[in-house]
Amino acid sequence: MALNKQIHLFSVATDAFYTEEEQYRHKRLLKLYKARQKKDIQPWRKKAINRVIKKEKNKLTDLLNAHLERKETRQLNQSALCDKNIISLFESSLTRALNLKTNELTKDLMILNVFFFQVFEDLVKYGFECEGERYIFLTASAGQIRTKRAVFVKESAYEQIVKRLMCGLTIEDINDQGGINTNKYLAYLALNNSATEVWEDFDIDKSIVVDDFETCVEGEVDYIDDVTYEITRKKMGVPIPHMDGCGIMLDGPTRMVRLPWVKGLLVTFPFDKFIQEKCGGEAIVTDIYGQEHDILAEGIKYIFTKSQFKLYKYYQSWACYKMKFKFFQCEACYCNIEEPYIPKSRINYQMLQTLSDMKDDEIQRLIRQSVEEIEAIGNDYQITMRLLGATEYNKNPSWFQEALMIYPELFRDPYCRDILKQTKQSLVKQAKGGRLRVNGKYLFLSPDLYAFCEWLFLGEQNPKGLLEDGEVYTSEFKNDDELACLRSPHLYREWPIKQNKRNEELDKWFGMTKCIYTSCHDLISRILQ
Repeated sequence: MALNKQIHLFSVATDAFYTEEEQYRHKRLLKLYKARQKKDIQPWRKKAINRVIKKEKNKLTDLLNAHLERKETRQLNQSALCDKNIISLFESSLTRALNLKTNELTKDLMILNVFFFQVFEDLVKYGFECEGERYIFLTASAGQIRTKRAVFVKESAYEQIVKRLMCGLTIEDINDQGGINTNKYLAYLALNNSATEVWEDFDIDKSIVVDDFETCVEGEVDYIDDVTYEITRKKMGVPIPHMDGCGIMLDGPTRMVRLPWVKGLLVTFPFDKFIQEKCGGEAIVTDIYGQEHDILAEGIKYIFTKSQFKLYKYYQSWACYKMKFKFFQCEACYCNIEEPYIPKSRINYQMLQTLSDMKDDEIQRLIRQSVEEIEAIGNDYQITMRLLGATEYNKNPSWFQEALMIYPELFRDPYCRDILKQTKQSLVKQAKGGRLRVNGKYLFLSPDLYAFCEWLFLGEQNPKGLLEDGEVYTSEFKNDDELACLRSPHLYREWPIKQNKRNEELDKWFGMTKCIYTSCHDLISRILQ
């Protein structure tokens, strides 16, 4: 996806909402902090400053608590709306719903950086005013919650788009049906704020939602007792939800999708051919609401799984969701999409750190490609062009990269030589930091979709699938290649070594994508999480 469309907005901190007295205390604290940081400060003076800081903090806290008890709406100080507080956001369903223009500054949205929680509580409960408009708390993604940030929206604009963002639901509807965990609700609503592009030819009427495919897989595990926390290595059955966050579709290419309350991976798989060849040309499937669907007769193209539809229990049926989706003009979008060409990737320091018993000769093997690449800059034409991004696979080349492709002799230009020198220095720095060139690729991870179809269309509770324990499939590597299936970011010591299997049958069913497919008889899902 091209991340080249952005909108601009203000990002302000909680101190931008102080009253005059609170601002006075805040400025005194800043001066005290600055005085404490002087290099030649005497220890006795530092202790004295710390005592004053403690008193000023208590006074400021008392003021903030008093304002919170008064339940007054705070005002945004106009001085905060300055150039240094302008940030950029990639276009998303939220920006498109608000009709925000590319590369233009908007005041419909604002990002809040939280430092004082009393102010934040004030703003969440009572909103704030700016230039005669009231702003209310919208959401905070999982990442924003971790970094203490939140999104606020102009109330008048929010009222026009809320049904579109929530696909017809209201907070009252959710609470009437038992409520929801607050953080989950915020994270799911924040899906509208993901950097996405519109999926133009998506047809919601050609989709259904089915239950997740889960089996019990036998294998050797480290079992943690939930009472004594004692760890025992033993063989046992482990429940694996193979289709967690994954669905299938007929139209390609494979992509990460976003709809209101729906997220996950849709992998291209010819399930229509499966039905014709393995099911006698007919397959009746029951969705998560108990409604039966004739897959081929209804022309179903997209099969979502229950784990992808986050707020399924707040809708009466999938037909109800589809009706609201169309009535409120909701969007189907995608963020990551499988590209026709996937370049070789680099390993990172996390993955190297878990190889705790490496020998010198193994280290030499790991760094060999990176060393050859660094030495080839300026000498090898193809490597140099690739490192500078001047290739036909670059979907968004800069003017400099386009000029190089048209006229490669620009390499002799002094400016180009400086660029090459900087590129070489950057690669050396990356290699020292553990970013090494390896014979590997970043691929989407998919379960054995053939086994999923056996379970879904044929009713087999323990389907065989096409892959055995210890096997994976990807068209990007040869048959019988040993592959290290790593995940980024690394979580613990994930180095599952699997054998790549390729044959005519596997290429027929899985060859439509560049995904790496895992077996439903393997515990690799537990390793990669």
